[in-house]
Amino acid sequence: MAGGKGKLAKNVVKYGVRYGPMAFEAVKHGREPAQQALQAALAKRNARKKAIEHALTVRDGSLLKVIKDGQAVFFVFSGDAIVTTYPPVAQSSYPELLRHADLDRRENAVVLAASKPKLTDRLPKIKRRR
Repeated sequence: MAGGKGKLAKNVVKYGVRYGPMAFEAVKHGREPAQQALQAALAKRNARKKAIEHALTVRDGSLLKVIKDGQAVFFVFSGDAIVTTYPPVAQSSYPELLRHADLDRRENAVVLAASKPKLTDRLPKIKRRR
């Protein structure tokens, strides 16, 4: 049995030296796109969350989601006036972004905040034994 373990260790070292650098590069290159996708999803979620929180603080707050270069931009409105955007974009680009947007599709911030699903609603109920 001892000879089998020694041969296994020898093969692990031999193949690790031969293919280790290629495996490292594959993991490194595969990890970067996954990290970028995760960061983009988190940024979108954080932008929406901040926009809802801001819209709740203004009078008659509402949100409008507009897509710019494949990225969601959330406009915060107070009545019919634009307050800000999340993520921030230049004010000079507002007319261009809203040119083809349907302003009737704005969503009330109070309704959005109330309809937000909670994580605890999706978790299973745990029955504890005593």
